[in-house]
Order: sequence, then structure tokens, then C-alpha cells
Amino acid sequence: MPSRVHAQMLVNQLEKAESVVKDLFMEATDDGIEALEAVLAACCKEVLARGPKVRPEPAEAAEERAADSA
Repeated sequence: MPSRVHAQMLVNQLEKAESVVKDLFMEATDDGIEALEAVLAACCKEVLARGPKVRPEPAEAAEERAADSA
């Protein structure tokens, strides 16, 4: 998430979806994992759409941040 505000919004969104996420997390099948990924992606998309707007960062900065977190 691009900011602390976005991260907190994501946590709140996931808490709303808690029962679904919990059930999908416990289901260790390919379909369950794909469904869990879809729920997480939808929550992230919703937070980024509804949260504070952020400037897009240059591709190089995004690559550096990804490399640092790996």
C-alpha cells in the first residue's frame, strides 16, 4: 500500500471480509487459493480507488522498492 492510511483502510476492508477470508484460507485447494487471491485483490483495488489519491511513482522507484522488500 502506498501509505499508512491505505494500509489501515485495507485492514478495515479485510476485517469486513473476515469470515470469507478465514474460510478460504483454511481451504488449501487451488480453487480456494485462487478465490482468496481474488478477495485480496478486490480489497486492494477498492482501497486504492476510495483512498487518498497518490502520485504514480516512476517505474525505477517501484522496482527498487520491490527489490528492497524481497
